[in-house]
Amino acid sequence: MLINSDHARWITGSVVVTAVAAAGYGYYAAASPYGPSGGSWPGLFFGITGTSFMVVAGLLSARKKLLTRRLGSARVWMQLHIWLGLLAVPFIWFHSGFGLGGPLTTALMVLFYIVIASGIFGLTVQQFLPAMMTARVPLETLRSQVDHVSAGLAVDAYELVSSVAGALSGATEEQASLEAEEQAAKARPGNWKQGRRLPPAEPPLASAAALATFYLGTIRPYLRRRAGVVAPVPDFRQIRLEATEEWRATVEKLQALCEESRQLAVQVRLHSWLHHWLLIHAPLSLAMFVLAALHIVFALQY
Repeated sequence: MLINSDHARWITGSVVVTAVAAAGYGYYAAASPYGPSGGSWPGLFFGITGTSFMVVAGLLSARKKLLTRRLGSARVWMQLHIWLGLLAVPFIWFHSGFGLGGPLTTALMVLFYIVIASGIFGLTVQQFLPAMMTARVPLETLRSQVDHVSAGLAVDAYELVSSVAGALSGATEEQASLEAEEQAAKARPGNWKQGRRLPPAEPPLASAAALATFYLGTIRPYLRRRAGVVAPVPDFRQIRLEATEEWRATVEKLQALCEESRQLAVQVRLHSWLHHWLLIHAPLSLAMFVLAALHIVFALQY
């Protein structure tokens, strides 16, 4: 979620609530002869309020699992998640008197800080990710379609090369894909989505042998690399010098396909940042709530 003008009231409200709570804590701490305590009435108020903020913020996950019910918009729930989660920080500080306490409360506070830090990291990434995608991945596609598009780039590259160099024995996957397309075209001849493919050159251009070698040794491995592996586009300078008029345009198109493949890999890498962040943030949040429940149980007992 982007932090924009829609969050202005949340920001103002959070600042005001924090300021009022800080003033109240300052008065309470100064008036307490033995210093602030989490077991005092003000300490309990701060603890209960901070915990309530965390619980409401944590309900975002439950809301996502109940999409069929009308429980408010996703935007409002995300705003609650962000700002109540941040508001919980000063209230928990005021509850603890800025101390750590015993082993359980120390572990709880450390986990609390990690959860908050991971949340801030994820929120920061979401602020910059759209701009990064626009700048670095102008040919962005849907993440679920990346593998399909990447495979299509490899087939397109083989089609271009074979149209001047003839059929190549080292590209069996691409040949199988083209054969499958041809069979599908025969089965559905009226499908408007089907485009005409360039047939392999017969006979192949003798001058295109260098292109075939460059394709099999460099271009094809690059386009067939594992998804998400960000690697620079192969160096086309030498093959461009060797290109004849018949296939010079093919070299330019091949370089464009490699550039698109690079951008897809960058897109996968950027999306993985958010995915891996959630793998850290969500489980640690659950562990924090478990420790918080234990903390409450032990506090009530003693």
